[in-house]
Amino acid sequence: MENNDMSISLYTNNNKRIKIIDIHKYLKEHKLLSKFVGENEILFEYGSIAPSPSKDYGHIEINFNEVIIRWWKITLRNIEGSIYPCQIRNNYEDFSNDEIAQREICRIFGKEILDYCLNIIYGNIDWFKYLPLNIKIKIFSYVNLDDIPRISSVSKLFRSISRHNDLWKIFYIRQHGYQLFKNKYFIHLAKIYGWRRLFFTNKLKLQMELRRQSLSIYHHQQHSLDFDNQKQFQTTTSDIIREKEKKEKEEEQQ
Repeated sequence: MENNDMSISLYTNNNKRIKIIDIHKYLKEHKLLSKFVGENEILFEYGSIAPSPSKDYGHIEINFNEVIIRWWKITLRNIEGSIYPCQIRNNYEDFSNDEIAQREICRIFGKEILDYCLNIIYGNIDWFKYLPLNIKIKIFSYVNLDDIPRISSVSKLFRSISRHNDLWKIFYIRQHGYQLFKNKYFIHLAKIYGWRRLFFTNKLKLQMELRRQSLSIYHHQQHSLDFDNQKQFQTTTSDIIREKEKKEKEEEQQ
């Protein structure tokens, strides 16, 4: 076994060397990144039901120090002890050699999740997902527009960022500038339809939408004004009638 600044080197049965990451040392050398990971120190957490015919439920957690696997035996029969979870807790080094723990992960979660867990302890960590959203959007804003559809198919996270309204606002400004930002109807359209739709709308159709929007708002304002005037007229008329009735009653009493 060898030590270096950020990892521990191990040798497998086939004399293949693998490195186990030391998260604490790594984050000390990358202080800015340590601010984004979070105080709970959880790198990965996942829960799932095992594939049929098993109904077992499993939960896995990887923090800065350990890999924790829990699973509950779900049966139709009332077996004593079945309600209590089984648990395996290993440090990174022990987990890399624990065949039982790895087999349970494969059984419940599948081989892809096992590979993902091993990649974490070997230091192949997806740090991008820990970044604040505004930084993720800023990074995506440098991607060529033609590559956005391909990037969005990588993962759910990439797809959500690729469709984010703030990202397409950046693309719109870069493509068309701030010329229409002084138009209040244009800003209203952006709030209704989103920047992505406006980006792909041609100029003629956009002008038609702006005109339709301005007319709609104008008619709405006129309707509101007419309604207020009508209400005020009705109120004034009612006051006059009540005042007249009051005077008539006073005259009768005299």
